[in-house]
Order: sequence, then structure tokens, then C-alpha cells
Amino acid sequence: MAIVTLRLSTVKACSESRPSQCPHCGNSVLQRWGGTYKPVRDTHIRAVIVYRYRCTECQRTFRHYPEGVSRADQSVRLIQLAAIGWTLGLSLRGMSAILSAFGIVLAHMTVWRDAQTIVMSLKPDLSQRKVRVLGVDGFYTRLKGKPLGVTLAVDLGSGQTIALAQIDESDTHAVTEWLQPLVEQLGVEVIVTDDLAALGVAVERVNCKRQICRFHALRWIGRTLRELRSQLDEDWQESIDEVQRIIHDLPPDGQRLLYMLWQRIPERRGPRNKQSTALYHLRQLALRLSEHWDEYAFFQSDPTVPATNNGTEQAILPWRLRSRSTRGFKSWAGLEAAFVLCGSAFA
Repeated sequence: MAIVTLRLSTVKACSESRPSQCPHCGNSVLQRWGGTYKPVRDTHIRAVIVYRYRCTECQRTFRHYPEGVSRADQSVRLIQLAAIGWTLGLSLRGMSAILSAFGIVLAHMTVWRDAQTIVMSLKPDLSQRKVRVLGVDGFYTRLKGKPLGVTLAVDLGSGQTIALAQIDESDTHAVTEWLQPLVEQLGVEVIVTDDLAALGVAVERVNCKRQICRFHALRWIGRTLRELRSQLDEDWQESIDEVQRIIHDLPPDGQRLLYMLWQRIPERRGPRNKQSTALYHLRQLALRLSEHWDEYAFFQSDPTVPATNNGTEQAILPWRLRSRSTRGFKSWAGLEAAFVLCGSAFA
């Protein structure tokens, strides 16, 4: 997972250097044109000196702020600190109350705007970005007290979250419509997902290769084989072992071996019983694995493609920890802000 480290900015009481050029015309010859005190809300400094400069070329004047200060009445450090507190699980009013104990008056809605400011600075610029391998996964949370499905896309090269959407990952049509512009804009070639069938259809519709997360695949295949082993007699235990061995080792001829196994297992005939039903499921499992072999073993032919979707899972993990400390979110903007900030490390 890509960790975006946001350090608390340094705040200076006055500028230690002159501006290098005029922000309006780029001229480097500037005259100092007076200065003034500017009150600021900060954890340590209450006022700073702001100098004004005049450009000798265009005759315009402008302010040159000290490090960590802008036109806002809050320092950059206080904005970051408010966002940190909210990210760690404090409510907006709770963060406001804590700051008031240190003599800093900050309304709860200002804390909210501070969090949004940091979120905007952390969002990736996709205009010139290229992502070859994209990880896609979903999770469930609550919005306004109701369950909500969320799907996210992660650049598995850098581990950075690219997009977040109010979409249930099992909704093939919605996922396809959401993925299509991302694939076209970013130049995505391979998408790594779990073994959900709906995601497989969506990946096919956007004309990308798919790698099924090996961890998810081994988990559900192993669980299925354990169930079949308890239902089938000794004659078919060796076939179950063969499937398990092929999926574990992923030999070059694995697709052919699974297809040959499917052919050896007899079709279901006559009345249904526990044995015939289990045998039918084993036959269908061998066929399914054979038909989708390339999606299970794609990483072997391309070393740049990860075998698992761990990068996407790691992007979700901080959110799961954060969501345990909150009663819920009232808006999608708040949920999205919390997710983005949870993926950042503050120092």
C-alpha cells in the first residue's frame, strides 16, 4: 500500500527569504512595499508579519506570506492537525472541543472544511497518469444508518487509491460503466480482482485481462474440495487430490489436465443422491477451473502482475479500523474524505 506521509508543516513568524519573482508577470526585480501583522490561528503562533512587494515591471503589488501561512486565518499546521484528529476517530465537535482547551476557537464545520482541504491535496491527478495493472475490490459500510456497497480501484504499481464509487461490486452493469472511463483514461491492461463472477463479466466487457486473486482462489477451492472429500467415496479421493495439486502448483499443462479430468468424471444419470450430486459438483469444478485457467495463472506469464489483490485489501484495511470508532457517516463526501485520509500516515 502506498503511504502518503503528511507531516505537520512548520510555521514561521516572518518570512526568511524574498520572493524570487512576481506571480503576475514573472519579473525578478521586486521592491519591498511595506508590511503588516496578520493574526493567525495556530498551536504556537498568534500573529505573523506579512510583507508586501511591488513589481518594477508590471507595477502590481502582492503579499509574501511566511512559511506555513496563507490567506486563510488558520495556519497550514492547524488545518492538518484538525484533519488528523477527525481521521483518528474524533467527531467534528469533539475535535473542536479539544482545540478550545488550548485556546484555539475552531467551529466544528471549520474542522470539516479542513479535512476536505487535506483530502483535495491528497487526491491523485489522473490527467497524465498511466496505470497498467489495476486492483478492484469492494466492501460494505453504513451511510445514514443504511448498508452501502462501495467499490474501489487501486494502482497496484504504486498502491495508491485511484477511484472510489457508491457501487456494489456484484452489480455488473454499474461496475462496467464505472470501470470503462477509468480503463480508457489510464490505459489499463490487466485488472486483479477476487473470484466474484460479476467482476469477471465486468472485466471482460471493458476488454481487459483478468488475474483472479490467488489467495481468494485457493481459499474457496480448498473449502469446496474439503466438502466434496467428505461426500465422495474412496474411488474419487485421488481425483480430488489431483485438482488440489494442479491448483496449488499451476503447472504449464494445468488447463489440459483439468479438462481431461472433467472428461473422466461420468455425467450424472439416474436419480439424484448425495454421491451423484457431489460427483456432479466435482465435474463442474474441474470444467470451471479449466475454462478460466488463464485468469488463475496469468501472473506466471507476466511478472509485473501480482498474484494476489493484497494491494487493494491493504488500501481498505485502515478504513475498517477507522470505521469501528465512528457511529456512521451522514454524507458520501464525509465517507470519501475519511477513506482518503485513512490511507495517509500523519507524522
